[in-house]
Amino acid sequence: MNSLVGSRSAKALPDGGVAPGAPQIRPGLKIRTKLLLLVLLLLVIPWMGYESVREMEKFLLAGQEQALELTTQGISSILGNRTDLFDPGVGVPEIIGRPLTSLLGEIEEPLAIDAPAEIWAASVGPLTHFSGFGLFECGPEYRPESLAVRHGLALGPDSVFAFFEIDDDVLVFRDPTLLSLDANDQIRMTIQRNNGEILRYLLTAQAPGRLSVYLMRANWKDVVDGEALREIVGTLDPLTGGFAVKVRIPRDLLGVGARLKFEVVDIDDRNTREIEQIISTEPDPGSHEFGSVRLVTPELAKLIQPLYISEANITVWDRSYRVRAQVGSVVPPAREAFGMTPPEKASLLKRAEDQLIRFLGWILRSPARGLADMPADSSAEDQRVLARVLAEGEPSTERRRYGEAKLIVTASPIWAQGEIEGAVLIKQSANKLLALQYKTLQRFTILFLAVFVFLSLAILIFSTRLTYRVGRLQRETEQAASSEGRLLKDRIRAGARSSDELGSLTRSISSMLHNLGQYTRYLERLPDTLAHELHNPLNVVNSSLENLQYNHRELTDDKHLQRARNGIGRLRSIITSLTEAASLKEALSQEQEQLERFDLRSLIQNCVEGYQSANPGYRIVATLAPTSAWIFGVPDRIAQMLDKLIDNAIAFGAQNGLIIVNLRHGGDNLELTVSNDGPTLPPEIADSLFDPMVSSTRDARKTHLGLGLYIVRLVTEFHKGTVAARNRRGGTGVDVVVSLPTLTGQ
Repeated sequence: MNSLVGSRSAKALPDGGVAPGAPQIRPGLKIRTKLLLLVLLLLVIPWMGYESVREMEKFLLAGQEQALELTTQGISSILGNRTDLFDPGVGVPEIIGRPLTSLLGEIEEPLAIDAPAEIWAASVGPLTHFSGFGLFECGPEYRPESLAVRHGLALGPDSVFAFFEIDDDVLVFRDPTLLSLDANDQIRMTIQRNNGEILRYLLTAQAPGRLSVYLMRANWKDVVDGEALREIVGTLDPLTGGFAVKVRIPRDLLGVGARLKFEVVDIDDRNTREIEQIISTEPDPGSHEFGSVRLVTPELAKLIQPLYISEANITVWDRSYRVRAQVGSVVPPAREAFGMTPPEKASLLKRAEDQLIRFLGWILRSPARGLADMPADSSAEDQRVLARVLAEGEPSTERRRYGEAKLIVTASPIWAQGEIEGAVLIKQSANKLLALQYKTLQRFTILFLAVFVFLSLAILIFSTRLTYRVGRLQRETEQAASSEGRLLKDRIRAGARSSDELGSLTRSISSMLHNLGQYTRYLERLPDTLAHELHNPLNVVNSSLENLQYNHRELTDDKHLQRARNGIGRLRSIITSLTEAASLKEALSQEQEQLERFDLRSLIQNCVEGYQSANPGYRIVATLAPTSAWIFGVPDRIAQMLDKLIDNAIAFGAQNGLIIVNLRHGGDNLELTVSNDGPTLPPEIADSLFDPMVSSTRDARKTHLGLGLYIVRLVTEFHKGTVAARNRRGGTGVDVVVSLPTLTGQ
């Protein structure tokens, strides 16, 4: 029953694959994946930028180091040959918090505590602003409209006089009903005596006038002695937009070499009484450690006071390793994170922004991370550098690293009359200079991330659009032909108007389908044309043979004449087969309204009886279902289908073999099986057995155009059924199984 063999090398499978013999598809990436991988190559750009910035870091550090070396040598040259500056008998103890830019002034007459604020301001000299920029720069959360501090100190015969001009938008006095002393505007005073003892005093007021002074513990909440002190006297005088504070401190309380600092505490909310801001006279408000008492030379201090460098500490040492002058601090005034908002006060967007800044600071190694690693005391390393400089008499430079903190230290000897009198040592944080690099890298990173995300989204949208167009073109191309290769349409509309290469491909496919459509229609009309053109010459030949036999009776049994008649019969069979399939499709399309209900069992039984009579050389047996098998269809077409199955079984079955026609119920379907003895189906024709215009027979004496089983498939599909062929068990013969839907309820 292997009458048909596939002529195509590859056929699409139902699951989307291809049959054996098709070109093997190599594993690969989709277009979208390839484009996204291409986007990832853009990561080379930030890597190159990162490396460039790192090279810039080395350049900046080298430049900073050279600048510090020149500054150090310049200061040592200025101080050279000035032996009077290093006289051991000259010097005053440094008062903590007093900037060297405005040294402590002396007054001959003591100031009265009740004297007007103008007299105090004039007596103490120029006031230092502790709410501006530079040495006393406040933190990023500082609000100058809420609090501003101007402060001055003067040294009298028996007392130290401290004067404050404070701009405060809301003045909150102490509430006597509250036990806590830190719930109002106040001034905190810290004294470190020469022996290391630290005393803390809180100055507060319930109303304008005299201040109450209490000795406090380290937490500034608990009082050491509940009684107010009388040694320290102070007053609070209201001013326009703020108030003035005058404080008189006995010199005996300070002692020799004591250090002193003040903190102005601002509270604005009378209900919550939470501390809003604190401004300290300490150059480094974040530092609460006190160093050793230093002997400061006023003349030397005046010489170096214009040399303030940001985030740098300049110290002048004598050859006895004593600090004679100092200006600046390595650690910046505010240790808070740059621009960070307290989590409890930040909005969701602000918190997300802060998290991004922290993440970038962690990735890019923000210089702010090094502030916490900066040591509070590096005197041991400084002594080592000074020892080398004082011993060798040559400048020295070194770089130090404390975790994320970077420090550049330079030292140069000071010569006087051929001898080394001391040395200048400058320490500067490299993190300040690297902040410029960090901000540049941060802006570059944010800009690149924005560009990267934009390009990724753009290419993703482009690739999605491209793959959609390609997929649409693929689907429409696949739908242009049926599974057996018959063209259903000759034009692709998806993307036909596009001006790009994909549009050109679409138009090329449409042109190809149009040409194939014309050729297919020509082939479809060819059987009718051939039948019409061949009938006339066949009739002429046939009539000529009949006249020849009539005029020459002796040729009646001539083998050549019989061979000619057989050839004419074969030609007529070929013409009939060519036209049968084409006419059947047209007929089926017009018979949709001629469907009727009939008993398939009775139809098969009547047909089998006729087949046995017409083919006595074969045993044709029917094994039918015991009950009626009602279906909905066209009885003549079912009979035509059965004719083709029997003809195929006879043509490819064994001589005098057995042909079995079996009909049984299979759920909602009826299974009609035609089995014959003989050779089995070759494996290579399993997928194309029911395709048209192909045949596996090689016997030239038999006419098989490969249309018999194709007609079986057309009739089966018209009746909403399926047809399949398989080899019989035992290795001999073939089963052709036709499954047709049965009528429900029958």
